[in-house]
Amino acid sequence: MPVTKHYLSHEAIHKALRVADLTEACDPVHAVRLMVKDLLAGLVRLGWPLAQVQKQPRIVPAHECHELLGYDVHAAAAMHAQTCWIDDHLILRTQTTSAIIAGLQAAASRRLAGEAVVVAAPGITFRRDVRDRWHCAEPHQMDIWVLGDPDLSNRRDLLRLVGDVLGIAVPGRAWVHVDSVHPYTEGGIQACLLNRQKPVAVLQAGCIARTLLQRLDIDPAVHGGLALSVGLDRLVMLRKGVPDIRLLRDAHPRVQAQMAHLKPWQPISRQVPISRDLSMAVEPGLNPETLTEQILQIADYRANWIEELSVKGRWPFDELPSPIIERLGIVRGQENLVLRVVLRDHAQTLTAPQAEGLYGDIQAALHRGAPGGSYRIGERL
Repeated sequence: MPVTKHYLSHEAIHKALRVADLTEACDPVHAVRLMVKDLLAGLVRLGWPLAQVQKQPRIVPAHECHELLGYDVHAAAAMHAQTCWIDDHLILRTQTTSAIIAGLQAAASRRLAGEAVVVAAPGITFRRDVRDRWHCAEPHQMDIWVLGDPDLSNRRDLLRLVGDVLGIAVPGRAWVHVDSVHPYTEGGIQACLLNRQKPVAVLQAGCIARTLLQRLDIDPAVHGGLALSVGLDRLVMLRKGVPDIRLLRDAHPRVQAQMAHLKPWQPISRQVPISRDLSMAVEPGLNPETLTEQILQIADYRANWIEELSVKGRWPFDELPSPIIERLGIVRGQENLVLRVVLRDHAQTLTAPQAEGLYGDIQAALHRGAPGGSYRIGERL
């Protein structure tokens, strides 16, 4: 299967290396860091061993994040397209799971029969992702794995670990789970916390797969255990009631003051969103992640104004009526894309000229039909 890789520019690499990892110690401490400390301390109070914390560099070998964890060639190829590549072998880490590997091997080499060892790996990750209030390109995660005797690999203890983590992170909140396949676990699940009766995915877990232990030269006849990976940003948002993931990094003093604790979010004057549906002629096959990446680059210093990007529809040339073909100046081989762009800046009220200027820049950069042919839905034709 051909692999599509997106290589970062030198500027983009340096920018990624400068982004603050909110799980690390800083002054003032950030709510994401407090969530890490709360989770690890809370698990000890509930009888789990004190975690051994693993760190990992931001630039890592691709095989550690993909093949070593057991992803087959088809799954790995799909992941490659969502990965930020440095070169053919190195990537910006896409998850914290791979950081567990060295800690797991070390724990297996010294663990005594009947003993359980907890290995945790918190950190920032990098994705080519969509943009909405739950998603960003630099999410924070933490993997928490428990290595013990083979009989620890059971459903009862798995659900106990998941329940303990969620109960510590967002006390009193109901949660549900569904089966979810992961190549490095057996009996995998995805757990969601209920937010206004709607499920929000916050973690994945399962019993450590025997095949993974074998790849790591760990004897599955002697060792077993539990694997869990949790989204820290979403836990903080749900714990505090933060309405938008962008607020976790918002530089406004009134926002930052509320990110120094895990107390409930006190709403700051919410600006009114501005929404437009942009109809353009584009090259076919642009996926939401690529569109998001391109638009954030176009926006430049205005990127934080963008609250949400979503594709509302796409139609090939042959399915378009004549007036649309003429209006867009679209040609055969292109497609008509309707893209919804929602703008809202939490620190200021965007003016109409500011908003329309950004919409115009997006249209000018993405439209491949006749000059001036793209339009905003609702405009007079």
